[in-house]
Amino acid sequence: MFFPKAEKIPYVHSLHGDERIDPYFWMRDRQNPAVIAYLEAENAYTEAVMQHTQPLQTTLYKEMLSRIQETDLSVPYRDGDYYYYSRTEAGQAYAIHCRKKGA
Repeated sequence: MFFPKAEKIPYVHSLHGDERIDPYFWMRDRQNPAVIAYLEAENAYTEAVMQHTQPLQTTLYKEMLSRIQETDLSVPYRDGDYYYYSRTEAGQAYAIHCRKKGA
């Protein structure tokens, strides 16, 4: 398996008379097929190199998950006419931020 190398395409940022060269500016374009292909190659390389650690990764993930309360609710706080709080649900990757009007 080869290590993927991103192509360097010089791009000059100019701001307040200061110039800065960014050879990886082209990677900002999320729709560019070359960017997507590079990221897929990098992910495949990482997966291949880290394959031997998969059992340890699984063990560590299960241990961390066992110590986290997955379903939780923060204490609401009032700001103006609204109450704001956040909650987490089992199986979801991110918190849910909520607001409700009234009491």
